[in-house]
Amino acid sequence: MLQLPPTLPQFFALVFLAAIAAFLGELIAGAAPDFGFFGAIILAVFGVVILIELPLPQFDFEPTIEDIPIVRGVLGGIFLVAGFGFYRKRRSR
Repeated sequence: MLQLPPTLPQFFALVFLAAIAAFLGELIAGAAPDFGFFGAIILAVFGVVILIELPLPQFDFEPTIEDIPIVRGVLGGIFLVAGFGFYRKRRSR
């Protein structure tokens, strides 16, 4: 769980996971959401926070950075960035 407001190391870990998720989401979608990579990072931050705050079962063996689950966080960011990337790609046709 992410404590709110996040501490400075948690904030940097959140942005780091969001940058990875934004890159992978753009790679999967083939297009960046609005505002390019910066917009993708903002979307990925929202995706990371949303997915780690959902009441899903937590596993003891899931790796964490500053109490932020890495796998669930990156997947949440990828889903949101890729979804908006696919939407923008389809809308631009």
